Amino acid sequence: MEGPPFIHYEGRMPGGEFRFVHVEKISTRIRKYNWELFPHRHRDLFQAVLVQTGRGHVSFDLWEEAFLAPALILVPSLVVHSFRYASGSSGSILTISDAYLRELVEFASEPTLDSVLARPQVLALAAGSPVLQDVSAAMEAIAERLSAASQGRGVMLSASVLRILGRLTQYSREPSPQAPDLQRRRLLYEQFRALLERHFHEQLSVARYADMLAVNERTLHRACREIAGESPLKIAHRRLVLEGQRLLLYSAMSVGDISYALGFKDPSNFSRFFVEQVGESPIMFRRARLG
Repeated sequence: MEGPPFIHYEGRMPGGEFRFVHVEKISTRIRKYNWELFPHRHRDLFQAVLVQTGRGHVSFDLWEEAFLAPALILVPSLVVHSFRYASGSSGSILTISDAYLRELVEFASEPTLDSVLARPQVLALAAGSPVLQDVSAAMEAIAERLSAASQGRGVMLSASVLRILGRLTQYSREPSPQAPDLQRRRLLYEQFRALLERHFHEQLSVARYADMLAVNERTLHRACREIAGESPLKIAHRRLVLEGQRLLLYSAMSVGDISYALGFKDPSNFSRFFVEQVGESPIMFRRARLG
């Protein structure tokens, strides 16, 4: 039996545009689908969903979380996600291209923002709080500016997104007193993750990643251990497994096709790797969850 459709959101929205940004009401699309959005992912789009009334559940890859309004749900690109809203829920969805978001994060010069935006999460907000008011007002301003004359639009849109990003900084951990060393390692870790996102299917060696980052393997290993608690190789394997799980659950690709797409020379090698990492074969993993 096939799983739910694997929707590439950019097929319906121009996610490749460098400064793409969009705001729409939650109800605009979801009402047509009985308040449920099936699993999908955005190749180069980041989303922030502000739920102002109602409740529901959101799934990120292989785990699910409940949310109760008011809440802000962050969905980085490439994370497979789905939503189930209670009927009548309301709020807004901000969609922004990764390239535009990176530009604004760099301009903001807030080192903690990267860690907040890199992980999918549900942020509970307090009713009437300044965070809720600011994020809501910023999304309304973006929607209004998108329908207004083009003069000054770019500046106003950037200012509104930055207003939201400014509020998100409070959801990150405070910097350690050993700021310089820790920040350098965090930056190296984020650079490694960015490279890994582009090259994981090539199965590059840790030495190759270190060369690309102009550091030695020991430095890269130390940064990953300190920031993520895992070795670079473990992080790379986990990313490869995650993509395999996504394709098994949300595509109709055969195990053989998936193995080649992930850089394995032989499907049997992929199956052995998958069993080592997950504890069951790719076929059993798919069958147990999709029937």
